[in-house]
This record gives sequence, structure tokens and C-alpha cells, in this order.
Amino acid sequence: MERGYDAHTVNEYFAAIPEEQRALLQPIRETILDAIPDSEEHIGYGVPIFDYRRHGLVGLSVAQDYCSLHLMSPPLARALKDQLTEGDLVGATLHFTADDPISEETVRLIVARRIAEVDARP
Repeated sequence: MERGYDAHTVNEYFAAIPEEQRALLQPIRETILDAIPDSEEHIGYGVPIFDYRRHGLVGLSVAQDYCSLHLMSPPLARALKDQLTEGDLVGATLHFTADDPISEETVRLIVARRIAEVDARP
């Protein structure tokens, strides 16, 4: 279960989480922001959400023993299930730890596929 952090901005969320998790998530945050054209970030459902064209694209969160990248798309999670070799995909959420991190390539793949989903909508 994700921990709740009293944060109104993504910067406040990152300031509130433990240092080890912040060090793990910060490069992922930077990769997400770099990979999403005209990206915006906000707190939604108590966690950082990254938007593309006013759609929540992916999210990040921390739990006691792991961090999560929320794909926010069950169809994409099903499509990537056999392709992802990093982390542990549970539903539409990819869990990972400092001992078993996810790479920039995996983050960029997920973001690119989510952008394609949003762009394909009518």
C-alpha cells in the first residue's frame, strides 16, 4: 500500500519521501518530463501524475518496500507483460526497488506507448 504524503505539489511530494526513494525516483521523473512533449505534473490520487494533452499519462509513488511507476492503462500493461524484464508488473503498476531498478529505456518505452494511446483517441 502506498504511503500518504501531505503534498500539494510534486516538489513537496519528493521532499517528503525518504532519501533513498527520492534518489531512485528523481532520475525517472526527469526522464518522464523529458520524454513527454509539453509535459505537466501535478498531484492526483495523492501521488505525482504526469500529463500529456490534459490526460494523466503515468504516475510515480512510493511504498514502504518499493517504488512504483503507474502505467495508468491496463491494456498497455497487458501488452507489455511479456516484454518488460525489469521490475514486477502488478496490474497496471510496475514495482521496483533500488536493488532492482528500472532503466531509462523502460521508462521511455512506457511513456512512448502511453503517448501513442492518447494520440490514437478520437
